[in-house]
Amino acid sequence: MKRICTLFIMIGSFFCFNQFVDAATPLQVVQKELQHISNKQPVLYSKLWIRSMQNAILFHHSDNIRHEDTISNVTKSSLIKVKQLPLQKASQYIPRLSQYISKFEAENVQVYYVAARYEVKKENPYQLNGMNYFMQVFIQQGGEWRIAESIVAPTDQIVANGDGFGTKQEKEYGKRRENVK
Repeated sequence: MKRICTLFIMIGSFFCFNQFVDAATPLQVVQKELQHISNKQPVLYSKLWIRSMQNAILFHHSDNIRHEDTISNVTKSSLIKVKQLPLQKASQYIPRLSQYISKFEAENVQVYYVAARYEVKKENPYQLNGMNYFMQVFIQQGGEWRIAESIVAPTDQIVANGDGFGTKQEKEYGKRRENVK
């Protein structure tokens, strides 16, 4: 009986959660991502990722795993700035970008440089109090945009190439991360 109930809950969750994760643009995905991080919703957060990554993301951020770099470490998050980068320029920062383009075609791939403000329980190189910068690859699957990859942005390189936001915090981000290690 327990197994049947669990199965129904899982199936119901799949259909109900879709309304919470659908996003028409990568910007909306980023907004939902930060909302799910702040609200400690690993299931909804995992649904924002491409299908092949959802289980790995859910496992890493589940309540049973309490690593310092999971969403459970973030107490508050907010989107500050977002900037779409042309694929050619973004390929300097994301080595696997050509694989995404080959697999999903260029019109279904977008890359964004994201600045988000976090409040965290304990700082680590991936989550700092204050400004955090990420590069995210988005793939359009079945008409919906999903996260395919998210990395800590190489801000030193981005600033040097003139691709950044031009802020003081951005220029200091690499040093701040090094000091936490």
